[in-house]
Amino acid sequence: MGLFSFFNSKKKEEKEGFEFVTDFKKHLIDNILIVNLPVNWIPYKSDRFRAKTDDEKLQMSLVNYENKEKNNVVLNSQFFKDLKLELYDVFVTEGEYEPYDDLKISDSFITKSFKVDDETQYYYTTARNVNGRLIITDIIVRDIGGYDKKMQPLLQIIGHSMAVK
Repeated sequence: MGLFSFFNSKKKEEKEGFEFVTDFKKHLIDNILIVNLPVNWIPYKSDRFRAKTDDEKLQMSLVNYENKEKNNVVLNSQFFKDLKLELYDVFVTEGEYEPYDDLKISDSFITKSFKVDDETQYYYTTARNVNGRLIITDIIVRDIGGYDKKMQPLLQIIGHSMAVK
């Protein structure tokens, strides 16, 4: 049984030395992708896919967009560096975000976290070629409070769960 073959049941995951016991639920995003999110992240109506916890201390948004200029690009770590590192620098220099030392770049995603006032914001970006189209997916989680070292590994599990409908 594969790592992501059963997401609608209670699950114990170990990722980068962290252990998770989380229930996941499948969600259809933009009629393109299916993603598995923790069941306590409850979707609500918005201009894009959004979810939050009951106490509203955690809010996430997920958006897909097509990059028509780079439809036949090879997805690798350089692609993700070019796509996001400059933006992350702008967050720090112009937005006065305080970066955490957790930047991770692979051939399938880039992720980074920032302290912004009284919350922590976690950014995760992945991409895939879908029927000859480059679809980029951004997930942003805003969590009231301090840095949670389990959030980035959880976002990686969520990102790896995404599948084309």
